[in-house]
Amino acid sequence: MEYKWKAMGVVWIGIFMATLDGSIVNVALPTLTTFFNTDITTIEWVVMAYLLTITSLLLSLGRISDMVGRKIIFSGGLALFTIGSGLCAISATEGQLILFRVIQGFGAALLMATGVAIVTHAFPPRERGKAMGLIGTVVSIGSMVGPVMGGFLIQRVGWQSIFYINLPVGIIGTVMALKILQKDETNNKGQTFDIPGGLTLFISLISLLIALSEGQEKGWGSDFIISLFISSIVFFIIFVRIETTAKQPVLDLGHFKNRQFAAANISALISFMAMFSVILLMPFYLQDELGYSTEKMGFVFMAVPLVMSVVSPLSGWLSDRTNSYFLSSLGIGIAALSILSMGYLTLDSSFTEVALRLSFLGLGMGLFQPPNNSIIMGSLPKEQLGIAAGVMGTMRNMGMVIGVAVSGAVFSNRFVFYGNNEGSFLPAFRDAYIVSAIICGIAVLVSLVRSKSKIE
Repeated sequence: MEYKWKAMGVVWIGIFMATLDGSIVNVALPTLTTFFNTDITTIEWVVMAYLLTITSLLLSLGRISDMVGRKIIFSGGLALFTIGSGLCAISATEGQLILFRVIQGFGAALLMATGVAIVTHAFPPRERGKAMGLIGTVVSIGSMVGPVMGGFLIQRVGWQSIFYINLPVGIIGTVMALKILQKDETNNKGQTFDIPGGLTLFISLISLLIALSEGQEKGWGSDFIISLFISSIVFFIIFVRIETTAKQPVLDLGHFKNRQFAAANISALISFMAMFSVILLMPFYLQDELGYSTEKMGFVFMAVPLVMSVVSPLSGWLSDRTNSYFLSSLGIGIAALSILSMGYLTLDSSFTEVALRLSFLGLGMGLFQPPNNSIIMGSLPKEQLGIAAGVMGTMRNMGMVIGVAVSGAVFSNRFVFYGNNEGSFLPAFRDAYIVSAIICGIAVLVSLVRSKSKIE
């Protein structure tokens, strides 16, 4: 078997585990709230600790992987993720579980900062789109399997099992990574990590993410949230000043003068903002307005990752043979229309109508992501693939958090505007989805800005 397929198999294991744990824990939140005798506000940090850790560290870890080699970082990520999973399973308090999720998130960040870079390096440029499509498939499968597997394990074994299941897979994956992955040809002589840049970036991102996550509950005008936004802005300005003068910056800001790289990353940010606005509000519509059971809701939501898992490899294959910009622009355009159509669902909408609209979202995102990711990874030289993957992952996760915050704020404000009663849900729901569709439409325009030449 060719090395590229062996490398893909190893990366699949790591990305599948990290993606699975991003979704499997969500279904355990009610059980964890009861088990630890705590409130939902506290237990939500089991999810947030994982997401915040990944997002705030991706860029710095991408830079470090370019310096020391992606094999050692990826292997270490698998090992740390496995250790974190074991610790999560034996947590005695909610505080311990949140702390151990940070460790698990650190491991996941190591995997996400290097996995795509390893595959990009292993595959020739003419097959980059196909490789990105296959990674998109495993991400979709992880997202799809997580809630179903989580519900099954929690009901029959207990919540600890959703973490224990990672142990054998993680151990096997770590051994495979050490044996199969080739050592990188790194030129790290005289290379040093920009600690001031990495630290200021971390503080800026973590401040912004916490502000966005807690703003709705604590109040956007509260002293706590405002101070976090100010902290984020101040430290980001300091970060930019450091990076413009650093000899070996965490992120060379000159990369964003590359129209391909900048437009593709901005498109990714905006697309995930729109997608996660759907994920936030749709469950409330299905459960509270249509009366769906948790099981039925899970089945209809499977439409998105199911379609994406089929479309992503095809889109990646096509992007190697056509203009990537066209496929990604078409995909995000379809996603925008599907989100707009969801805003006009009613109390009489059938299961098929809901599933069809979600399927078109899966079609759009499946067409968009592989060629867009291929453009990002093909825009920087191979010795900087780690930072390319880090920027891409940061944009994706930032989009998730911002999307949830924006859609939640729009919905809450419009709900009050329409009377703050039972009849206010659907019009507020519609307005939130119209805003999300407009945001997605902006991504179409940004996507079309890039050059219309095929990425080599």
